[in-house]
Parts: sequence; C-alpha cells; structure tokens
Amino acid sequence: MKRKERKPVPPSKGVIVCDGSLCAGCSNCLFACSLSHEGAANLELARIQLNAHTQAKFDICALPCNQCGEPECLYACPFEAVYVDEKTGARVIDQEKCVGCRSCVRACPLDPPRLRFHKAAKKVLKCDLCGGDPQCVKMCPTGALKYVTDPDGIKIDSEKKEG
Repeated sequence: MKRKERKPVPPSKGVIVCDGSLCAGCSNCLFACSLSHEGAANLELARIQLNAHTQAKFDICALPCNQCGEPECLYACPFEAVYVDEKTGARVIDQEKCVGCRSCVRACPLDPPRLRFHKAAKKVLKCDLCGGDPQCVKMCPTGALKYVTDPDGIKIDSEKKEG
C-alpha cells in the first residue's frame, strides 16, 4: 500500500491541559464529556481519560488529547475521517467516514492513546474541544483542567509520552 503524503496541518488554536497537582481524580471531566457528546454518563464513552499508570493512590491526572502538531491519527486514517476543524483547529473524527478500523488509535504516540473505541457504534471517539467550549474544563471542580488558546495556534510536541 502506498504511503499517504503527510501534508502539514495548521496548529490547533486550543488545547486542554491538566495540572496534576490539582487533579482529584473525581471523574467529573469524563462524565461531562460523555454526557455532552453521547447523552449518557459513561466513562468508556468519554473523550478524555484518567491516567492508569499511577503508583500512588492520589497520583492521578486527566489525560486530554494533545491536539498534536503532527497528528499521527490524521495521517494514519485510510478513510480520511480525521480532519482539522476550521474553527478550533482540533483534530476531530467525522463519524460518517469512520469505519472503526482503529488505525488512528494505533498511530497515537501517547500512552495511553487519546482515542477511544465506541464498542456499540463501532467507531473511534476523539476530543473535539467541544467546538471551543470544553465541557470537561467547565465541570472540573478543582480547576485542574484549563483550556489554553491562541488564535495563531499552539505548538504541541507529539513525541511518545506516558500519562
């Protein structure tokens, strides 16, 4: 199979960041995300995750998508379902085009990958920054989550990273 050309993409105009010293691991962000996108409070349907690589009981942090400058998820999708949203610059998935092959999940350089597979819909879910109004940030009771924006774009390192 011929390798798809890796055209440069504009940087995301926003990114969600987590201050681990403030994160209580309450899961409010996950519930807010799944409720706003899927209409159900279901941790498995959230587009944000909590780290699973914790050594101590309170060593926890929310793991949002980095909206990478070189989005491997976008480059890996053979169906061009992953694209850059014009308004926010978020790397999002067109659910009509997604066939659930999970190429994007395997390509994500972060550990764990920031994309989730919706078992019932057989589609991949990914943070879309809620169109520029992230519900996870609004519902964070400790202020651990922040939505950082820059109209000129935010450069994010997409090297393989844990948690």
